[in-house]
This record gives sequence, structure tokens and C-alpha cells, in this order.
Amino acid sequence: MRASNLLKITALLLAALSIVLTASCSLTGEDTEETTTEREAVTLVARPESTQEIVYFYNDAANAIKSKKPGVSSSSWADVRDVDTGDVAEAKALIAFAEHFADALDDQGETKEYGSDLNDFLPIRGSADVSLLLPEHVEKAELTDLEDDRYQYDVHLVLRNGAAATAAAFDLGADKKEILNTFTDYRDTVEVSDYDVSYEACEIFAHVNKETNEVTYLKLVKNAIVTADVNFTGTLESLGETTVTFNLQQTQEFHDFVWEAPTEAASEE
Repeated sequence: MRASNLLKITALLLAALSIVLTASCSLTGEDTEETTTEREAVTLVARPESTQEIVYFYNDAANAIKSKKPGVSSSSWADVRDVDTGDVAEAKALIAFAEHFADALDDQGETKEYGSDLNDFLPIRGSADVSLLLPEHVEKAELTDLEDDRYQYDVHLVLRNGAAATAAAFDLGADKKEILNTFTDYRDTVEVSDYDVSYEACEIFAHVNKETNEVTYLKLVKNAIVTADVNFTGTLESLGETTVTFNLQQTQEFHDFVWEAPTEAASEE
């Protein structure tokens, strides 16, 4: 009888121990699953490290803008810097000319609704891609966690000098004839026969969601050195012919991305 009771007590103890262990494993599993899920949410997209990885990561994220057609708004502006007036006494005339040149290249911002065709809205216009960059186009590539949002990457690319690298991610501007035609208002004092543009250290800034690989902010900074052949006429005829050189920085921002189709209720509002 005593042996039988001992067996029963042992069985009960084993059963109780089994329940405790099972509960413990269940709780541990929940904690592990929750921790793992949270970690995967932050690092779902493998972190790019090398220049090649960062460039192709940016290409994939940027090109998805045109293929998935989110809603997006843009703004742009141009700044003139370092106008080289040479020996020309009337420096103000050259600076005014340079500023007019910047205005001629400037684009007005606008907003595209979700599902709109973005091929001619973002660089590269007329292309299904936003970026055709190759690693050899890039002088420096950096990818860090966004300072105030650990769920996003902050991508910064500095391109090599020259039109080849710039054309892989930027629109190079309006047709030369179109630009020259904008100087009609200046023809009483200025004639522009030709101009050349070179590109130096153009930059790209992008914020990309780590979990979805979706761009939430994009800024393109195009740095151009413009050299124009100018002939002053009318009241400025005494200035004669000269070559005007200045730096032109054009900035485009794309923001307020809407990656999900608006609901019917939102559409009605």
C-alpha cells in the first residue's frame, strides 16, 4: 500500500512538473517570437554595406516609385553662385543674367495622385526608371539609420563629375534651343549665342523604409557649372563680348509619398 501511494505521489509530482515546464516553454516562446518579430521589422531588408550594395539598393527603391505609382508631391528651386564677372565693370548685369538663366531652368512643384503616371514627373523623364546608376558612377555612398526614425535608412550618394554619371539619375535640363529662347526679354541688352554645362558632385538624399523598401523622401541636388557666350548690346554695348561663368545648383524634392490606395471614404472627403 505504501509503495502504491508513493507511486501515485511520484506520478502527481511528475505531472505537475510537466505542466510547469510546458508553461515555461510557452512563455519563453512568446517572448522570443515577439522579440524576433520586432527585430525582423527593423532589419527585414538586409542592410547594404558596400558601394555596390547601396547603389543597387537605392536603384530598387527609387525605381519602385514609377512602377508602383504612389501619390507624391514635388518642389524645386535653383540658386546661382560664384558668378565670374572677369574684367567686366557692370557686374550686376552679369549676375542678373545668371539669375535669369536659373529661372529658365526652374520647374514648378506639383502633386500627383496615387496611381498617376510618373514617367515624366520624376527623373529620368520619359524612362520607366528613376535611377540607372552603376557603382562606377558614384564617388561616395553612405547608408545610415535615420536619426529620428530607426525604421528608416538614410541614403546619401555623391556622383562622380561628368554628364554620364549625372544623366543616370538626373534630367540634364531643357533643350538648349529652348533655354536660349528664354532670353528674348534680354535681347535689347544681351545676346546669348551658346552655352556649355558641366556637372560636378551631384548628390542624392533618400529616406527608405527598412521593412517595405519604400522611399518616403527623395532630394536630388544637381550642381552645374555654366559657361555662356554673351554679347552685350543697347545700353550695355560698351561691355562688348564676354564669357560668363557661374555655378547653378538645382534642387528637386519629392515628399508626402502615399504608397497605399486611398479608401473610398478618404476619396469622398
